[in-house]
Amino acid sequence: MIIEEETRPTPTVAGRHTVDDAALALIEHKRVNGVSKSYLGTLSAAHRHHFGPEMGRMVLRRVHRRDVEAMSAQLLEHGLAPKTVANTLKVLHGVFEHAIDLEWTTDNPVRRAARPKHVRDTNPDLKFLTVEELKAVIRMIPDDVVVRAPKPFRAGRAGPSPPPPADVLGPVLRVIVLTAAMTGLRQGELLALRWRDIDWPIQRVRVRQTWRRTEFSGHGKSDLSTRRSVPLTDEVVAALDAWSKRSEFTGDDDLVFAHPILGRPLDGAKVTKKFQQACRDAGVRVVRFHDLRHTFATRLASAGVPMRAIQTFLGHADAKTTEIYAHYALSEHELAMVNDAFAPQEPGAGDGRPRLPGL
Repeated sequence: MIIEEETRPTPTVAGRHTVDDAALALIEHKRVNGVSKSYLGTLSAAHRHHFGPEMGRMVLRRVHRRDVEAMSAQLLEHGLAPKTVANTLKVLHGVFEHAIDLEWTTDNPVRRAARPKHVRDTNPDLKFLTVEELKAVIRMIPDDVVVRAPKPFRAGRAGPSPPPPADVLGPVLRVIVLTAAMTGLRQGELLALRWRDIDWPIQRVRVRQTWRRTEFSGHGKSDLSTRRSVPLTDEVVAALDAWSKRSEFTGDDDLVFAHPILGRPLDGAKVTKKFQQACRDAGVRVVRFHDLRHTFATRLASAGVPMRAIQTFLGHADAKTTEIYAHYALSEHELAMVNDAFAPQEPGAGDGRPRLPGL
């Protein structure tokens, strides 16, 4: 295996290995073990941009808990979010654990270091679209290729600007937004979906991989993520069938939502940008693309679908993650209990319950 120059550990005198040495050794170890490119990128970025500049040249055996805490304080002063600093410390913790395995040091000072508290958004309400809002957004997405007119001038040169490339994403974007809202699949799962994953006779889609930045991966958010199937509504089946007749890429191994010209995965950031622009054009609240997943789950919860089924469809490993949708579910039993508690009593009827003043 050829190791890139910037990630090749350099020889160090025994007992004088630095944090940089251990970080590069960990990255190479993970590379050999076959982790995803996105995960390697996360490790490299944390080393290159965060803890490397602050303490990379420090000898492992001389790093103290106070040094780690001082680095955290310095990163916070530079404007990093507490969550980013906490994630950096997680990577640094792994670096020291690997150094211990290599017998380069005997202690991990990150274990005892104080970590910045990440204050989560206190808004308990999920963001999602109603069915009417979803339809309004989809109507704002063009169903044909949009040929854009050139600007009448260009900077520094006479004459009009050259014609910009046509916008070919409208038709596929309409289908991917509808599918996201009616299946709850994550954006990466949708971008990695292949025609062989759609079981037409029983109207189900099987999730087997996800697209992460620059590569396909069979490892999802949980063990269930890429080993699940979700039923398809009649509307989604019709939309996918119509799209299969328009797409140039319809082989079993082709991507369902491939770029209409190039056949490769769509740019997730561009998909989100165009989706949010359609929200503005439709005059509805601008939400994240991920909130289409909440649209799916809250609709199912309000329709009385059991939480266990919603958990399976979403691929949540822990039922507690799915419980956020319980507040959108109608419970006739709980409603009956509350109505009964405040129901008017027959004159003279005594049920033994204490009476509050004024009631």
